[in-house]
Amino acid sequence: MRNTQDCKYSHGTCRQTCCGKTVFRKIYADPERAAAAAAHYRWISALGAVQVPALLAATESELTFEDLGSHHPGPDDLVTIASAMGDLHAAAWDRHLYRARLDRPFRCGELTISDFISPRRNLLARFPAAATSGPVAFYKDCNIRNFMTDSGLAVIDFDDLTLAPFGYDLGKLIVSSAMTHGRPDPVVVSDVLDAYNDRLPAGATCSVQRLRLYTYIHHELTSRYLHQHGYRYLWPDVSPWPAFTYTK
Repeated sequence: MRNTQDCKYSHGTCRQTCCGKTVFRKIYADPERAAAAAAHYRWISALGAVQVPALLAATESELTFEDLGSHHPGPDDLVTIASAMGDLHAAAWDRHLYRARLDRPFRCGELTISDFISPRRNLLARFPAAATSGPVAFYKDCNIRNFMTDSGLAVIDFDDLTLAPFGYDLGKLIVSSAMTHGRPDPVVVSDVLDAYNDRLPAGATCSVQRLRLYTYIHHELTSRYLHQHGYRYLWPDVSPWPAFTYTK
């Protein structure tokens, strides 16, 4: 029997206590989105590189996960998150993505991971340097709120998954943290990039120049959510680097 329910979470998510056990439910209007999220979860979980919640049940409209608590990381956790992201991307490259290309979907068992270019074609036309060939990692939306810290660092939210260059999702982490908490210390951002690169295979590291480029792509994609979801600042106002010139 269900005991309590806390539906303060938006976008179809709900924390519940059922039979004395707390679970986290995510509800989908589109069965294809639910199936995709479950497939993404299984692929990331199988890499074994990061902690993820147990998937307790899956239907065509709902995924039920183990509840890992309510504490999201803050700016002091960015280096730890970057190391975990590096481990995750390195594991994906080592097992699967060494064969992938940014401009082609990648088939991995029953899962097809979207290419990097197609979902972002119009935006990348303004940032052509971001679409160059090179080693392939993936993007899963490493928004700072898509991690938990109650029992060690854990990754949550598996709705999105595409191929991406190494460092691209690190840009999302940095932008989402700054838009939430304000301007980061440039030394910390440098340490974050170093922590990420230290976990990567040779030839896959991300330069600070490319990371800056990726942060402005994420600014374009995320600025519409200002004053929503905890975002209080625009990235150009809180970037730790000098102004970046690009074509609107």
